[in-house]
Amino acid sequence: MQGRIINLNGGKYQVALEDNSIVTIPARGKFRSIKTIQANPNSLSKKEITQIVKVSPKVGDFVSVADGRIDTLLERKNELVRPDIANVDQILLVFAAKEPDFSSYLLDLFLVNITRKHIFPIIVITKIDKMTKEELINLKKELSYYEQMGYPVCYVNSKTKEGVSLVAELLEGKVTVLSGQTGAGKSTLINAILPNFELKTQEISQALGRGKHTTRETTLYSYKAGYIGDTPGFSKLDVIGIEKRELSGLFVEFSNEFCRFKDCLHQKNAKECGIHQAVSKGKILSSRYENYLKMLSLIEKGEKR
Repeated sequence: MQGRIINLNGGKYQVALEDNSIVTIPARGKFRSIKTIQANPNSLSKKEITQIVKVSPKVGDFVSVADGRIDTLLERKNELVRPDIANVDQILLVFAAKEPDFSSYLLDLFLVNITRKHIFPIIVITKIDKMTKEELINLKKELSYYEQMGYPVCYVNSKTKEGVSLVAELLEGKVTVLSGQTGAGKSTLINAILPNFELKTQEISQALGRGKHTTRETTLYSYKAGYIGDTPGFSKLDVIGIEKRELSGLFVEFSNEFCRFKDCLHQKNAKECGIHQAVSKGKILSSRYENYLKMLSLIEKGEKR
C-alpha cells in the first residue's frame, strides 16, 4: 500500500495509508545511503567523483509499505532541510510583531531559501496586541511592499483569534508548513486553528530574551483536505549552498529592474548599477537591498574559507 509519512520520532515513522489507517513502522536499511556520481564543481578538469549521500524518508514523503516496513520512497516534488520535510505546497512564515522583535533580515533569509525551493510563502505576523497602534501601522506599511510582490500577509492575535480565520482559509486543501522565528507562537497559532489539539506552548524566556523551542519533532496534522505541519522552531538560518551569482535572482523584485552589467553583483560600489539606482529611487525597499548585501557578504566570506 502507499501512503504519506505524517510523523517521525525515534526512528519510527507514522504513515497515513490510502485506506485512511495510520501505521507506525520503521524504514528498510537501504535508505541509509546511496552512491552518486557527479562532476567535481571545484575542479577545472570537471573530473567525476563518487559521493555517498544519506537518503532517509522525511515527513511529507509519499512511500510504499510492505511487510511492516517502508519499502519504497516515491519521487519528491520538493524538500526542505530545516525544517526537515518534503512535498510542501506552501509555508506560513510566522513572525512576532514583538517578543521577540520582528526581523526583516530573518524574513528575507527565509524567503530566499523558500524561493530557491519553489514553495509559496505566506507571511503571518503574530502578537499584534504587543504593539501600539502607531507601531502596527508602521509595520504594515513596511510589509505592504511584500504584499506588492504577491506574498499574502496576515496579522493575528492567536489568543483572541483575531485574524485567525483568514489564515485558516489559506490552509484548505494544501500541505502547509509553519516555520519562521523562534518564539513567534507557531504552536499557539495551530491551537487557535485546531482547538482539538493541545500542543505544548511555553512563555518567552525573559532571561534569554528569546523563544524556547517548544516543538521537538515535525508532525503533519490533517486539516480540511490538506495537512498542517508543525516543525521545530529555530532562530538561525543561513545561505549555505547558495552561490553569489544566484542570490540576486532569489530577490524576485530585482528581476523587474534593468542592470546594464551582465554579471553585476549589485554592490554599492558598482556605478550605474540598475538595482542600486532602483533603491535610490525607492522602487526597491532599502531594507531588502541591505539584507541582500549582508547575505552576499556572508556567501563571499564562505567562499574564501
